[in-house]
Amino acid sequence: MEEKFVLQKSLGHSGRVELTFVDGDLRHEDALFAHRYGQAGGRDCLLKTAVSPTGTKVLRREADAYGRISGQHPAFGRLLGFQTAQDPVCLMVTRRGIPISRCDPALRFDAAELGRAARDLFGALAVLADLGFAHRAVSADSVFWDGVRIELQEFGHVEPLGPVEALHGSALGSPTGLPPGDAPDVLAAARLLHRLATGRAGGGTPAAMTQELARVDAGLAEALEPALHARPGHAPAPKEMADRLWRTSPKPAPPPAEATAPPPAKATAVAPSVPAEQPAGDHPHRMEFRELRRQQREFRRRGRVVPEPVRPQRTGASHHGPQPEPAPPSGGGSTLWLLFGVLAVVIVVLVLVVR
Repeated sequence: MEEKFVLQKSLGHSGRVELTFVDGDLRHEDALFAHRYGQAGGRDCLLKTAVSPTGTKVLRREADAYGRISGQHPAFGRLLGFQTAQDPVCLMVTRRGIPISRCDPALRFDAAELGRAARDLFGALAVLADLGFAHRAVSADSVFWDGVRIELQEFGHVEPLGPVEALHGSALGSPTGLPPGDAPDVLAAARLLHRLATGRAGGGTPAAMTQELARVDAGLAEALEPALHARPGHAPAPKEMADRLWRTSPKPAPPPAEATAPPPAKATAVAPSVPAEQPAGDHPHRMEFRELRRQQREFRRRGRVVPEPVRPQRTGASHHGPQPEPAPPSGGGSTLWLLFGVLAVVIVVLVLVVR
């Protein structure tokens, strides 16, 4: 069945929102409200309708509380709208799952689920305390479960931790007439976790509950022990308990070490088998070609012919020693003296003519 609601967004904020509520299968009623579980705008939601004057006061306080806590912790729902202009007074909030008390069969968590639920629950209580409030109604009716995570609901029962005068003019500053909770929030939360670990309600002595919790998770039982011994006026702060639980949370495994390649060997400037002026891998014929080009350049620069290198003759083992220099051609000395004699005669003749 579908119903249309035109609701105020939240107390203290102007604007209205139209929502279509699609009824689900689960509904129940107590002395304060009728609870209906369904969807609105594609989101799971809870529609609460007051069935008594006290229920009306509680819903007004809850709307005011949501205006202060929305978005402060993942375990808090969000207010979708609130109706006060006409009867019956109602309130619609997002939800995650259904109350633990409505789960069938009775829930029994393993160590991983229990540790996650404990950190979520005490983390939400710590944030609520930082905002200046105690929940005062932690139970299997106010804690929801969706198969993965828990969510804290029923904020109409909250009590301020500071002076009430600071909330003057707010619905949170007006008493509801309901009796205060008989246990500190941390004790009520620890008892609920014991129920989730054992699958049964009823609790027991602090020592017995600690022992039963230790069968599921010894580290978690040790962290929760101060809360199990809490009593009114003598209880650890929610933030202290949240810090203890986070210290016992499983640490992520370190990433696998990456295989490191050995550092590369230092490269030498020149390979031992290659001359310094020759690049690695050069062929000997290329060196010969470069030498010929160098000789050509030298020839052009000096303007003379570069003598052709003499190829040694391979004559055998007798040439291993130093080779004798070739003898000058015969008759070269007498020709030189003949030229000198002719030159002398010419000089003498010239001198006589001049005289």
